Amino acid sequence: MRAWIAPFACLWLAACANGPYGNFAERATPAINQQLASATARQLAVVHPPASTRLRVNQKTSDSYGASLVTALRASGFSVQEFNPEAQPAPAPTGTAVPLAVNYVLDMPKDSELLRVTLLVGRESLSRVYAVQSGRVLPAGAWVRKE
Repeated sequence: MRAWIAPFACLWLAACANGPYGNFAERATPAINQQLASATARQLAVVHPPASTRLRVNQKTSDSYGASLVTALRASGFSVQEFNPEAQPAPAPTGTAVPLAVNYVLDMPKDSELLRVTLLVGRESLSRVYAVQSGRVLPAGAWVRKE
């Protein structure tokens, strides 16, 4: 019985560490997702210089926010490598920085008109809460950066 405890504990901890990422705001419209993605890309450009930062998206971006985020990041000047679970990572050319891993979580508490965007970039996170009023997204707080 003890032989099963260690592997089970390792798997359980690994599952906790690799939490779910994606868009969990089911009531957010494509227009709202696009506004949020543009604001997220603008903030990321403040923290990381776009022309010299390479990003690697580590999750599927099939939802409206994810697709808008990839488009907004590229429009801001970031080099973005999209998620492909079958691709083998290519070695980085000499003298270039390794791409920063990017994951996002967009969620909306029940019975609330607030949206929270969390962008995980490398080992840091950027997070902000927004209020939705008349189809427009308004910041409900400042960006929070955890290094």
